[in-house]
Amino acid sequence: MPTAQAFVHDGNWDGETDGNQAMKFMGNYTRNYVDNRDFMKADAKIFDKWHTKDFVFQKSDGTRTSGADDTTKALQEVYAIFSGGHKHRPTSLACWEEKDGSITMFGHAKVYVGFEGHDKTITDDDGDKWNAVMEGGFRFWYVKDGSGVDGIKIKETRIYADPMPAIGYALKNGILSPKDLGLA
Repeated sequence: MPTAQAFVHDGNWDGETDGNQAMKFMGNYTRNYVDNRDFMKADAKIFDKWHTKDFVFQKSDGTRTSGADDTTKALQEVYAIFSGGHKHRPTSLACWEEKDGSITMFGHAKVYVGFEGHDKTITDDDGDKWNAVMEGGFRFWYVKDGSGVDGIKIKETRIYADPMPAIGYALKNGILSPKDLGLA
């Protein structure tokens, strides 16, 4: 069985992850593009500094999009319901360099989500309060690119997440109805 050297980390973004070029990029991307909701601005210049031109995004339902416009719309669809914000916190990850020089990362994260106007009862490791937390696996492919943040850009993202904790909370609290989900 062929093997490759891998960077393995348990826990949140920290000095250890900042010591790996791709994971430093990923921590910055997570905090500054995704959790900061920069994608909601639908600004191609912001998108281009983080992603390759042929970037592919796969949602947890298997739907795939590519390019700045379609991917931005897909990200907005995934996260717009969380009016009280969201935060990704990795719990474990492994990344390795491929023979062609690209980098692959597979990780697990908790995704904390909030809904404005509703009592937040879940506390993350930073002490922030949320309405629900989802568990998910994520797979990323990166390329080295001097025009990208930290010399990296994302080529592909795949999400393998269970949205049921957030959907259940939203249904129970009247944020969503069964009709919104095509169930009535």
